[in-house]
Amino acid sequence: MTDTALDALVDDAFVVAFPLYEFARTRHADLAGALGEPPLAPNALRHQRELSGADDRWITTPNQDTLYSRAWLDLSHGPVTVSVDAQPPGRYWSVALMDATTRNVAMLGMRLHGAGPARITLVGPGAAAGAPPDVERVRLPGRDLWLLARWIVEGPQDLDAARAMQARLTVVAPSGATPASVVPTASTDPANLLAVANEQLARNPPVGPDAERVARLAGVGLVPGRVDAFERLPEPVRRCWTARIAANHARLRGAIVTLRRQVDGWWVVDDALRVGDHEVAWRAAVALGGLGALDADEAVYAGRVADDAGAPLHGRHAYRVHVPPEGLPARAFWSLSMYALMPDGRKFFVHNPIGRHAIGDRTPGLRREADGSLRLWLQAREPADPVARANWLPAPDGPFNLTLRAYWPSEALRRWAVPLPRLERLPD
Repeated sequence: MTDTALDALVDDAFVVAFPLYEFARTRHADLAGALGEPPLAPNALRHQRELSGADDRWITTPNQDTLYSRAWLDLSHGPVTVSVDAQPPGRYWSVALMDATTRNVAMLGMRLHGAGPARITLVGPGAAAGAPPDVERVRLPGRDLWLLARWIVEGPQDLDAARAMQARLTVVAPSGATPASVVPTASTDPANLLAVANEQLARNPPVGPDAERVARLAGVGLVPGRVDAFERLPEPVRRCWTARIAANHARLRGAIVTLRRQVDGWWVVDDALRVGDHEVAWRAAVALGGLGALDADEAVYAGRVADDAGAPLHGRHAYRVHVPPEGLPARAFWSLSMYALMPDGRKFFVHNPIGRHAIGDRTPGLRREADGSLRLWLQAREPADPVARANWLPAPDGPFNLTLRAYWPSEALRRWAVPLPRLERLPD
């Protein structure tokens, strides 16, 4: 095998392994109590009672539009049933169920079920269906799922209503679970990356194109169940992994942009990037920059990393965003979130004087122009002008990224066939 061919195989194996690794890393941190909260038992729910803020690190790129609920489901001891009792009409809610490859394999929510109720039984490999005939059943090849639910919050005064929505979610599971044994320590360590990914592949056997892809990469260490795969590899392959691991992480940080196309200066994703090899690469990029993102039918995301001249967004400058009078055509809601960019590519809220991390169509007190449009000020310093101050989205002192979200988008928005907010850099 030529060096070029070996490099390509190792790069492909990294892209396949990384989403599996991030799923396992996030689960391990939650179950071990390493996220600043008590350990979370498998198949148990945890409700976030406050909106995400600057101190939250349990998920990258959180929103500040909804409360979250989460659970790590283990189907190894039998089917698990997720139920949502009837919700108040007109209030957005969704319950996404993500498998270990970071694909959303099932969904409950307002878009599909209105106000509810809704119920689904998840059946793992080798188990009998075990659900009443009137309950939707989904049979899965693997045993691991992440439940991530979102409940709309109309503002701080609305938290009690959102918490009441959370209380209508239940998980019924058999007793017992089969925990993973390999501890994720660092995806920059090829031995740990392969050990974690291979354990995940054994717990969640690949099927279809995924199985073919994994089989093709066995020679560079991607082998279901083989947690000592790196040590078994020939020395030239181990050297290749070690030499390329940093570059592969850097490529992944860049892929969140390069795998998109630009619309009005925003980076967006087309359906063409959700199939085949593109889909695998995109899931790896999202696992780093936005693990838990919803599918496009449920929500669309547009990112902004630079101004119109191509200069990275930075808190030393001031910017203004122009939102058209019609806003964004979303049946639920839209919002614009501000994130500090971490060195490893993850994005989080940071502290600011007014505790505002997002602005959207439900933000109280915004000042609109005469034609109904919005001008939003993005800068680190508090604006002196009263209108600018009311419409201020504080920026960190350093590099930052923007994420535009629209929940339950129209078909035109899903295709990015509508005008997006314009961004201008103001004179320094």
